[in-house]
Amino acid sequence: MGLSSFFSNLFGSAKETAVDFADQAENTFEEVKEASEPIIDSAAEYLEHTKDAVSEYVEKASDSIHDVIDSIKEVITETANEDYKLVTETVVDVSEDGVTDSDSEEEK
Repeated sequence: MGLSSFFSNLFGSAKETAVDFADQAENTFEEVKEASEPIIDSAAEYLEHTKDAVSEYVEKASDSIHDVIDSIKEVITETANEDYKLVTETVVDVSEDGVTDSDSEEEK
């Protein structure tokens, strides 16, 4: 009987130790969970606030970029029109005879 008592005591105490350890681990996990919940909630709230702020700035940046692109298009269009006007004003009609200094002296 001595040997079976030895194993019963050995495994019985091991079982009790394992159960105690599991209980302690569960308690510790619950404590950590309870302690971390406010931090997680706070982080989620901060993340939501950050998301809203970033979205606002993205919209503003997008609008600003569109304004800059529109301004550039206007400047390019105006410059192109001015260049075209300058070119058309300086074109010489070669079908007519040119005016020389001698022609103006003869008219006098």
